[in-house]
Amino acid sequence: MQRLPLIMSAMALAIGVASAQDRPPTPPSPDAGAIAPVPPPPPGQPSANATRNGRVARFLVNPNGDVDGLLLADGTQVAMPPGLGNAVAAHVHRGDDVLVDGWRVGDLPLLQAAAVSAKGTRWTDRPPTAPPEPPALSPMEAHGQVAQPLYGPRGDINGAVLDDGTLLHLPPPASERTTAWATPHAPVSVKGFGVETRYGRSIQVTALGTRPGSEQPLAVPPQPGPLPPPPPAGVPTAAATTP
Repeated sequence: MQRLPLIMSAMALAIGVASAQDRPPTPPSPDAGAIAPVPPPPPGQPSANATRNGRVARFLVNPNGDVDGLLLADGTQVAMPPGLGNAVAAHVHRGDDVLVDGWRVGDLPLLQAAAVSAKGTRWTDRPPTAPPEPPALSPMEAHGQVAQPLYGPRGDINGAVLDDGTLLHLPPPASERTTAWATPHAPVSVKGFGVETRYGRSIQVTALGTRPGSEQPLAVPPQPGPLPPPPPAGVPTAAATTP
């Protein structure tokens, strides 16, 4: 009888060791002073890690008013999450030199940024600590010529910069169907909703054309269909048979 506690203790020790071996190792806590490595690109995209020096020609702003990219002087579009973009824009100005670490999508002049360095500081993306306040969008129109197309994270054309600096953004279904409008020097006229910031206007396009008055809606809202006929007399309805 005296051996029973010893046997049970040995069994508990063996189970504890096995459980510890089955559990995945706890990752080390991040060092606040360490430089975060460049994360891998999203799956399914032809891309390659890249580092690029360039001079900031302008900031790119989404229709919510967040900085989500840069245009470099050589025409390269640097796309970044708003958390990183807003941090960079708070310290970097047009004409400043930057070093971008990220990955290039195919052969496009598009660089997805994971980190940006300038003036002796390196910024990486950090998730927001609180949800952002919803922006106050205003009806907007724009007319002009396309200066440069803008690309989405998968290399699709999803917007453009006009010759007056206005930024246009198309929703994904429309941008996939309509790309000829984004040819440089092509005339374009749009209606939509957006914001005006110190970096310029940014419009979420809802109607697109080549001249004022020719804009066509990019998406037609669903139309109500005919009402279904009433059920025959004596046939219980779904609501009546629901327990």
